[in-house]
Amino acid sequence: MISFDNLTYHLDLDKKIYVGFSGGPDSTALLHLLHSNNITNVEVIHINHNLSNNSVEWEDHCRQISEELGFIFHAESLEIKIDGDGLESAARKARYKIFKKYLKEGEQILLGHHSNDVTETFLLRLFRGTGVDGLESLPIKRNVGDGYLVRPLIKLTKKDILTYLEVNKIKYIQDESNLEQEQDRNFVRNKIIPLIEQRWNKASSSIFNASDFIKIKNQSFEILFQEKFSHLISNKIKVKDLREIHEPFMVDIIRFSIKKENIAMPSKKVIEEIIKTFIHSSPGPKSEVSWSRADKEQPGGKIHYRDKCIFITKQ
Repeated sequence: MISFDNLTYHLDLDKKIYVGFSGGPDSTALLHLLHSNNITNVEVIHINHNLSNNSVEWEDHCRQISEELGFIFHAESLEIKIDGDGLESAARKARYKIFKKYLKEGEQILLGHHSNDVTETFLLRLFRGTGVDGLESLPIKRNVGDGYLVRPLIKLTKKDILTYLEVNKIKYIQDESNLEQEQDRNFVRNKIIPLIEQRWNKASSSIFNASDFIKIKNQSFEILFQEKFSHLISNKIKVKDLREIHEPFMVDIIRFSIKKENIAMPSKKVIEEIIKTFIHSSPGPKSEVSWSRADKEQPGGKIHYRDKCIFITKQ
């Protein structure tokens, strides 16, 4: 049985709590856990993506459940504009824009993500060729606008959640789009992970733990790296200084400098091109390397050469 006592560590119960409520099993379990534990300063946000013929019915269901539990209900309607993004990315950006609109200082939006979501994200990013940073576990809490996004269920499995719903006879929505295989996430969820777990039944838990270990190691490395090379991490770096250190450190100085500017991280191929252009060659005023992120969630970047330095800027 799920105990909510272990799930409130990252919540400020004196601040308003919003729940992103789709009506699916994860957000339904989260909403009922809040109610059953007498957390009263809760309001519900349902986002209608208008992608299913059942979307009006789902909104009505979410409104009814929220009112039955005594929570204020907000419905938001979206028209997803892909505009170069994939559908999943475009929908996520639209949702987060709504969250930012609601959240005042210190307030929280809770989502029902669980450990299986971490496993899916890990595999998706691995298959797409992410770096080590991309393999980190989803954060339990992070800033969104003036408030915070919190994932209280992140260490629970999908099985834990479904068992909780079954034991308590709680109804929830089944989104038929989750069974479609065109979306990469659905393919990983419905085809890849079940196949892996036929042979290694604890594979999802192992991947989740590995993702968590990677996050801890990355945090430790960043602290130590910043202490040693903080004087070089900048949007302006002397090429001479870079050439005096070992190449692995050189690469991470460039990566940390890009991250500091809140620019999309370039691929391994682009990093190699940066090193070739500015370190292994004789750069000039026309030397330049640029890159972008396919889903446009962060601005693309550009590195150019001037006065014996490389300059890192947004595109």
